[in-house]
Amino acid sequence: MRTLPQPSVDSLDLTTVLAALADPVRRTLLDAIDIGTEPVACSAAATTVDVGAPTVSHHWRVLREAGLIETTVDGRQRFVRIRRDDLERRFPGLLPAVLSSEQRTTKPATNL
Repeated sequence: MRTLPQPSVDSLDLTTVLAALADPVRRTLLDAIDIGTEPVACSAAATTVDVGAPTVSHHWRVLREAGLIETTVDGRQRFVRIRRDDLERRFPGLLPAVLSSEQRTTKPATNL
């Protein structure tokens, strides 16, 4: 297996990361792969969005180039995982603030 190029932790840029997170399709894809630390097949996660294959590929590329995901290639299959540790080190608290699964695990705010 080989890993596709991605930015180093030190070169992660907040503006680029936030721009990648601004798209609802990309957030849906991230939510779909936010199920643990094991890589998820791109094709399996892509079933969660209603866009064509070329558009999904574009969204995966934007997420990878922003530094949000790591992509590995095994033959014709691609697997992705969120770079949770790298992102937490560079931008503490960002992922829990934007990913749906993180929000589900926190206690709801109470109105006083």
